[in-house]
Amino acid sequence: MLKESQTAPGGDAPAGSAVPAVLVGRRQELLEAGLRLFSERPYDELSIDDIAAAAGVAKGLLYYYFGSKRGYYVAVIEESARELRARATFDASLAPSERLSLGLDAYLTYAEQHSPGFITMLAAGVGSDVQVRVIREREREAFLLLILEGIEATPTPALTLALEGWFSFVEGVTLAWLGRRDLERDAVRDLCISALEGAVIAAGEVDPSVAGLERHVRG
Repeated sequence: MLKESQTAPGGDAPAGSAVPAVLVGRRQELLEAGLRLFSERPYDELSIDDIAAAAGVAKGLLYYYFGSKRGYYVAVIEESARELRARATFDASLAPSERLSLGLDAYLTYAEQHSPGFITMLAAGVGSDVQVRVIREREREAFLLLILEGIEATPTPALTLALEGWFSFVEGVTLAWLGRRDLERDAVRDLCISALEGAVIAAGEVDPSVAGLERHVRG
């Protein structure tokens, strides 16, 4: 069980001083507990007392580090975004099609392993929160940049719109798949890859400068 001496919420270290390693480690433990907890139950179903009990701490410790239930959730979303980005980033020496396949596998695996929290972030509850929306949009942009690098493309208006629409497709398909579980993950990945190929082809029909880039999708 985590323990902490009683300290006023928001008690940051003085300016210019290093944050003690024990505090950093304790905060990380709470974030990891939150990742597990929000992967099992949606945000709206949990009270701050539920969270504290599940994490094995006094709720004052959550207030100390995060200020509120919402602050805790936003911090957990930041941590989950960091973890997903790390999972979806692969060696640039791999073939573009291989990086794409591995990246989508990582995305779908993460969504499957953390489905209640993933659904909450994309579809409901605090997912409409401004801070969570900013995190989501930032991560979408980072993922799309990985796709652009993977297909060795310079962004143009047509290609950018096509890829943004494709990623909305991926999010929608992932949400529907999590609700139904009627396809294997590999089949969902292949569906997304086929849709990307179609989106790139469509962009090439509007903008000849990106015609032919679909060859990088399949390899």
